[in-house]
Amino acid sequence: MSAHHAIPSAGLHTESAKDSSSFDTAMAHLYRGEMHRMITWRQRLDVTTNWAMIMALGMTTFVLGSERTPPYILLLGLAAVAMCLVIEARRYQHLHHSLWRLRLLEQHYFVGQLRAAPRTDQSWRERLARELASPAPKIGLVTSARFRLRRNYLILSLFITAAWLTKVFIHPSSPKTVNEFYARLAVGELVPSWLVAITAGAFVLGATALAVTSANEEEMERQTSSTGV
Repeated sequence: MSAHHAIPSAGLHTESAKDSSSFDTAMAHLYRGEMHRMITWRQRLDVTTNWAMIMALGMTTFVLGSERTPPYILLLGLAAVAMCLVIEARRYQHLHHSLWRLRLLEQHYFVGQLRAAPRTDQSWRERLARELASPAPKIGLVTSARFRLRRNYLILSLFITAAWLTKVFIHPSSPKTVNEFYARLAVGELVPSWLVAITAGAFVLGATALAVTSANEEEMERQTSSTGV
């Protein structure tokens, strides 16, 4: 065979010899590597969620189990869960990034290998090349946080808030008036009741609004599959 003869490429691509077997091998390794990366970030995502759940359950049990434990400990629990949410949002950005690359390869390279007729759109190669040259998240941190809030963290936040209000109500005894209950919201003499009420209320209402207006699972999947992003 002549050295200048074009080697038929795998599947239905009509590239030259330099794009045939070496290109297919590179794509297979890239897909395998991205799959491993995606699994790793998914595991890290689960770890962060487990931290938040264990923290929420542990602090709730600790505070409700002792009359002497102040209720504002659960407000610290809300802050800790919010920190976990920020960490998890960042991790979900990486997971979504890997899913985007995988969907790009699946929708264009692998589909192109399986179809009987060639695809006319070859711009995915340039998009993938730009992505490998300058990797960047495909969704923002706020979008990621809202999605994770909708998925897990809103329930945790509402659970801790309910436990906090229960603690304020039952210890040391049930309040006889609304004013007495309101006075118990204060964090000692440091933070007045009105500031605690406004801050906690704004946090819960804001978290609920962000979660409710966030994309659901199906919308996020469509966004991931939109490889033209």
